Amino acid sequence: MKKIIILLVAFMLSGCSSPKSTETKVTPTQTELEMTEVYTIDNQLEFEMIKTSLTDEIAPANKNRTYQYLKPADNQHIFIDIIVRTHNLSENEYELSDLYSGKIELNNEKHDVQLAIESIHYTQMSTTDTLKPQEERYIHLYCEVAKNNTKQQAQLALQVMNQKDYQYTFSLEEVQEDNQVKSIGDVINCSNSQITILDCQESERIEPSQKGFFYSYHPTDREDQIFVVLSLEIQNQSSLDIDPAEYIYCEYQMNDEIIHSQIILESEDHKSISESSSILAGQTRTLYLAMPILKTQADTEGTMTLFVEGNVFEIYQSQN
Repeated sequence: MKKIIILLVAFMLSGCSSPKSTETKVTPTQTELEMTEVYTIDNQLEFEMIKTSLTDEIAPANKNRTYQYLKPADNQHIFIDIIVRTHNLSENEYELSDLYSGKIELNNEKHDVQLAIESIHYTQMSTTDTLKPQEERYIHLYCEVAKNNTKQQAQLALQVMNQKDYQYTFSLEEVQEDNQVKSIGDVINCSNSQITILDCQESERIEPSQKGFFYSYHPTDREDQIFVVLSLEIQNQSSLDIDPAEYIYCEYQMNDEIIHSQIILESEDHKSISESSSILAGQTRTLYLAMPILKTQADTEGTMTLFVEGNVFEIYQSQN
């Protein structure tokens, strides 16, 4: 768990407390920022800090096979990344610079906050896109710092919509990825669906679960490969169709190698499979997320990560 210390200062005041200070004086015009607390600006904007991390890339929450991301200048640098869930409550369209501005101070050096916004399906990143009326998106507030300078306390001074000033202080030593761990049989309740984790196994090909005398299957590209397959049951609880390629994604990492998932959807009667079908509103379908590895890697332990609706889950695989 992340331990977060919250301090509050006026926007134009810097260095109000030394690193050894344990108290902060707060004026009536100042507001403390707290992680996962929801804030509203004049019924125009609702925002919530949901995650702080040190990362080698600024990437969308739902990665897919073609996701875009930002990289630091070199291997000696890393990003401080603060993700803010941002909901436009108005009928106005806002550029990112209309919403947030600020600085991150680290070791007496101030870094301008850079901004990037995720797509509506959390699958792509942009530094130029806008927040449309009534949209809710993830916006990344980030800066690039030297890797040898991350065992410090960092401080964000943030201004929202050029109106209100906030400050958020956190320890970089205690910042970490906070993925939720899920196992076979667990149910994930999302905004638009309910997902049940059915199975995780290795297979040379993907077949429908109720195959008849004639059926189609999905093989690996090469004879020396085998699939690591995560099987899911997805119940579409929304009024819109779900395109699995835009909605869900999985990665399998072994050492420094990341294998991207192929998406195979089983028909509603479980007798055929497809790589391009959708889950209609109200339907329940079986989905296979297949990651090809070499057969010689079959006994190598890996980490499986599932991305859906802006959430990240680590899938626990029991060792047989």
